[in-house]
Amino acid sequence: MKNRWILIALLMVTNAVSSQIKGDFEKRQKDRKNGKYVTQGDRGKAIYSHSRSHYRPFGWHASAGITYMFGNNSNTELFEVKPAFTIPGYYLEGGFAHLFKQFHKVFHYIDYGVGIKHYAGSEIFTDVLGESIRGNFNFGSAFGRFGIHSVWQLSEWNWIDQSIGANVDYRIYGGKIDSNYPVISTQDFQEKLVGQIHYSIGWGYKPREGLYFIPTLQTPILTAVNWRNFNPGTRWFSTKYQPVIFMVKMGVLFPKKGCPKVFSKDAQRQSDAYQNR
Repeated sequence: MKNRWILIALLMVTNAVSSQIKGDFEKRQKDRKNGKYVTQGDRGKAIYSHSRSHYRPFGWHASAGITYMFGNNSNTELFEVKPAFTIPGYYLEGGFAHLFKQFHKVFHYIDYGVGIKHYAGSEIFTDVLGESIRGNFNFGSAFGRFGIHSVWQLSEWNWIDQSIGANVDYRIYGGKIDSNYPVISTQDFQEKLVGQIHYSIGWGYKPREGLYFIPTLQTPILTAVNWRNFNPGTRWFSTKYQPVIFMVKMGVLFPKKGCPKVFSKDAQRQSDAYQNR
């Protein structure tokens, strides 16, 4: 229940911030139309402008990050169970992105990929006599992920990136029962195959045309396969853990035919001059 309220609060704060950013963006668009100031380049499309860019609206991306699991207490009159600590795990992903050529008000691109992620944690069981025993777990899952993204621009090279996506995970190692930990009737363990709907929010930065980085925070909001009361948490022992992933995504677009890459400083200046005409 605690994790559910944390998730609701997170979504409320995110929506409030997003609304403010969207309002600022609409104000800048209105000021631009009224001639209050002149901007250079195509600021309405932070990641990509089909008419101006030397790159195709298609490329590859790679992400690396850490995972963390927030746990809930599960106490009864006979014993106390609580998460002891969580050891950060790793997250690795690679895939492709397709940017929409035409401007859309809501969604701007899709991406998908495959990878591997690792989770770990610990739980403490305390009986009525005050004796405590610690149980540990860790496991890794291969996954496939798909997301559709909305870009809310902050400046010519920065934006807020939000997405709703789906992932399917399959545990490929770990997940063994801790033989030193007592078995109690309330224990419940996550299945090997899990399907989820997740939400992501990040801050995008494009240092130069065709290259971008997005530090991103991602968490599941619904477990769609073997779900229990729509709870997105991972179940292990007697605790539900809310997984959170912090990653940094790097995206590289493929150049158009006949157009050279512009990752050098001289080529970048020429590209900027072309885009700002």
